[in-house]
Amino acid sequence: MDIQKYIEEYTDWLKGEITFSKVGEYYEINTPFLDTDNDYFQIYVKQEGNELYFSDDGYTINSLEIAGFTMTPNRRKQLSSILGQYGVQLQKKELTLKAPTNQFAPKKHAFVQCLLHVSDMYMTSRTKAGSFFLEDIQYFFQKNEIYCMENVQFTGKSGFSHNYDFAIQRSKSKPERLCLAINNPTKTAMGNAIFAWGDTKPSRRNDSQLIVFLNDSNNVGKGIEEGFQSYDVSPIRWSERLKPENISLLTA
Repeated sequence: MDIQKYIEEYTDWLKGEITFSKVGEYYEINTPFLDTDNDYFQIYVKQEGNELYFSDDGYTINSLEIAGFTMTPNRRKQLSSILGQYGVQLQKKELTLKAPTNQFAPKKHAFVQCLLHVSDMYMTSRTKAGSFFLEDIQYFFQKNEIYCMENVQFTGKSGFSHNYDFAIQRSKSKPERLCLAINNPTKTAMGNAIFAWGDTKPSRRNDSQLIVFLNDSNNVGKGIEEGFQSYDVSPIRWSERLKPENISLLTA
């Protein structure tokens, strides 16, 4: 195998796929690398004295947010770790990198690799969707000052133990509310939750309630919400969590 030939062919292909144009004080560079939306990454570079200034114009972080990615404290730590590997800075939502003019090639390559790595956080969140959905709910509770206990367990009438992701204590005006996070809202998941609640409820106060969070970035099966409601369980679609009636249901 003539590896040198293949490397040269790859280099020629890469060079042929990269285009650029002048946009104000920046040059816009179009790369052949795809983000999670199958759009080509674009970066921007300008020279200031003896330094080059690279920017993504906020595209990468904005794309994550549009895709429904919530930047929780744990994910922000992960982001900081990624940026640190490449020497990239975060300014509000813009990713930037400064470099001496004689370092254009390696720094441009490092900047693009960083953008690919950050964009891949969305795909990671998809493969770890269950744990990240719980993390999103935790962050939502903290942000809205909804105080609760996490990962609680109760023994049901049958003698089986059942775990609940959150328990919001009763107050003067609201009953105890147990919460479950259902990342994949199927009939099987609904049946499991209803069984657990039916077994748990006799050992709790008469007015105790069950609230289920449905991750509707995944498909919510037909009749799931109606099925929960028929057992006096309150379903909340994640995309509708900020509705006043849902906030009221959760707050003391």
